[in-house]
Parts: sequence; C-alpha cells; structure tokens
Amino acid sequence: MAPSAGLARGVRQLQPILTMCWSALFLADVLDPLTFVVGTAVVALVAIGRRVR
Repeated sequence: MAPSAGLARGVRQLQPILTMCWSALFLADVLDPLTFVVGTAVVALVAIGRRVR
C-alpha cells in the first residue's frame, strides 16, 4: 500500500470532526463542550489505531 493511501484513510476518519470545525468557523455553528470531548476521543483513537498497525 502506498504511503498516501494511509494518509487518505486517516483524513477520511477525521472528516466528521473537521466538518464540525469548519461549520463552526464559517457558519457560526455553536459547538458545546461535549463535542470537543468526543472529537478529542475520536482523534486519540484514530492515532492509536494507526500506531497499532
């Protein structure tokens, strides 16, 4: 597998979090603290998953 394929997979897994951040930035969407907690957990789990492989 090419290195860029792994990067694309990681970005795809983080896409929902990035979408929420962009909506808050450009559309003035309100993000509550729970959103940041869950987003941080997802980022951590993706990072752990990438290191295990």
